[in-house]
Amino acid sequence: MDQALLIASVISVFALVQSVFGMGLLVFGTPTLLVLGLPFSDALGWLLPASVAISVIQVSGDAKHAQAVWKGGKPLLCIVPLAASLGIVLLFDFHTKIDLVIGLVMIAASAIRVNTALQQRIGRMIDRAERTYLVAMGILHGFTNMGGALLSVYAASINGTKHAVRATVSVYYLFFGMVQIAMLAVLRPEALGYHSLAAAATAAFVYAVAGRLVFHRASAVAYERAVTGFIAVYGVAVLAKASL
Repeated sequence: MDQALLIASVISVFALVQSVFGMGLLVFGTPTLLVLGLPFSDALGWLLPASVAISVIQVSGDAKHAQAVWKGGKPLLCIVPLAASLGIVLLFDFHTKIDLVIGLVMIAASAIRVNTALQQRIGRMIDRAERTYLVAMGILHGFTNMGGALLSVYAASINGTKHAVRATVSVYYLFFGMVQIAMLAVLRPEALGYHSLAAAATAAFVYAVAGRLVFHRASAVAYERAVTGFIAVYGVAVLAKASL
């Protein structure tokens, strides 16, 4: 199969996941494209525009919840650490194995989510150290493209409905993607091109045709269980990436 067609297939599959949960293209797409032999910067050139396209649709379609996420400018806490860490990766081809720790944490988090008492305790911990948590999330995402590992726990801990959870994830992922694309355009412009636009169009099409319908038909209980399962799978994906 032609590599471009294979990449488009990967983007289509994970665009459906991101349509429902607000994330998926980066966490699953990044290790997949690396396995296919793409350099990290080239993988970003395919995946970031696709991720941003879906996030834009989700944020614009749920303005009420999205505006609440921006209250206090909390996403801005990620901008400097995200830009600095991604700059190091792109300039010095620096890679980190912190993914291993994050993967284990995510698997543990999925187990904790089935325990209401522990879930409430984690929520209180995040609430007390929220700013530090968000800075760490920005650093992690810049180095590994896996900041969503912390974001999924954060969004599930501070929100009570599926719309609020996805809105939180979508706003942060939109912000992450915009910063990352800007950094890529400055430091590795060759990674962006017509293929980036094609990837964005593909992701938007998948959302319009299937993703939106799946999200709205899911009940609150089913969505909550799916988020827990998604976090577990997310942890496995991060561990898989750590082995690359």
